[in-house]
Amino acid sequence: MKIPEEILRQLGVTSDDDLVLELEKALYGLKQAGRLWNQLLHTTLVEIGFVQSLTDWCVYFRRQGGVLLVVGVYVADLSVTCTQQDAVDAFFSELTVLSIMDLGPASKFLGMRVSYREDGYDLDQEVAILDMLKKHGMEFAHGVRTPIGVECNERQEAGDDKLPVLGGENVVAVKQFQSLVGSLMWVARCTRPDIAFAVHKASRRTHDPTVAVWKLAKRVLSDEDFVADKEDRKSVTGGLVTIDGMPVSWTCKKRGGVSLSTMEAEYTAASVMTTELLGVHELLGVLGVEHEVPMTLRVDNQAELKQLEGEGASAKAKHIDLRIKFVGDYTKRGVLKPEYREGENIPADLMTKALEAPRLVVLRGMVGLH
Repeated sequence: MKIPEEILRQLGVTSDDDLVLELEKALYGLKQAGRLWNQLLHTTLVEIGFVQSLTDWCVYFRRQGGVLLVVGVYVADLSVTCTQQDAVDAFFSELTVLSIMDLGPASKFLGMRVSYREDGYDLDQEVAILDMLKKHGMEFAHGVRTPIGVECNERQEAGDDKLPVLGGENVVAVKQFQSLVGSLMWVARCTRPDIAFAVHKASRRTHDPTVAVWKLAKRVLSDEDFVADKEDRKSVTGGLVTIDGMPVSWTCKKRGGVSLSTMEAEYTAASVMTTELLGVHELLGVLGVEHEVPMTLRVDNQAELKQLEGEGASAKAKHIDLRIKFVGDYTKRGVLKPEYREGENIPADLMTKALEAPRLVVLRGMVGLH
């Protein structure tokens, strides 16, 4: 940490090499501060009877007299919900030692706007998206119907120019592109799974962006596929977990290796989404939330379904045997129920493909996006 020269003069030293300071408490901005705050908050919550979830360490819960209180911890911001309002008020009284304030019912949280309805809540990031448009000079841009064109091809052509490192007139700096992609990743992670695939495509070139990828990122803002990457033939694994039709978890990630068949690519996605389902299952169980078991694992590949049912075992599947047994084990236990569904009706395609506008609208509606 560099100490200002005027402070050194006041302390009577000529160099910060000759000076050692002892902090009496953590200061905001120091690299240790975040961890020390988390340790203090964790200790305090445990002392007043909370249990940390093993599934999601950001979630704490406490049951007292039939009343369930759940706390979500996001650094210094807490989201609190309970079956009784009095218990919420009492909880904040217990945290006065930490100077944590109760700001009342959430209207904004972590950049998301929270709107209340009789049957639940709506989450959106309209304000954040409008701010992004202004920041990148796109507040008057024409809207598009899809975040990525169906003609999208990962391969970089010879004429696809790199973005210049330095700024200037009619020139986009690399850091501006990286800033935009980072903002889009946050939106895709929080409230817009339908742009996850397009953002995934753009984010893979943040180290060496091209003009074409910059245009893709701007297109996203103004609005499991076998061998999905036409250059290195690596597939994209994607899927959604929904509760009562609403998405609560989703993923879109390029595989590290090349799949040798469509079935293998699908099995990779199935095993990844099985871990997501198990995490949600365990968290709901800890919180005492009733949910349907077995949970449905929807796939659109008949060969994959036969393997799960033990009807398609062959030497050709030995290299993915562990993934098959992992998913199959929870199927036999009655935790999962694999189910075939036509590819046209799989919302997970939002995570893995560039879609035409009509189908994009249909799949958005299937998972409550509007």
